[in-house]
Amino acid sequence: MIFVNKKQFRVGEPSLTGGQILQLAGYDVNQYDLFLVRGQSSDKIEAGQSVVLEDGMHFNALLKSVPYGRAP
Repeated sequence: MIFVNKKQFRVGEPSLTGGQILQLAGYDVNQYDLFLVRGQSSDKIEAGQSVVLEDGMHFNALLKSVPYGRAP
């Protein structure tokens, strides 16, 4: 189970790419960036970058036109 923008998604695969995670959550890969949240920090995950998934991981999908860390 992973979370994207606080929405829960069940995942059967051991790993997915950033683009696959965005698609799973219903976000357009060309319009959104994906960030892995770790405590108070976050790391950008590229569309082609593979992520080994762990239960309870949290991601944020943000519009590419919005500077990270600033509310729209």
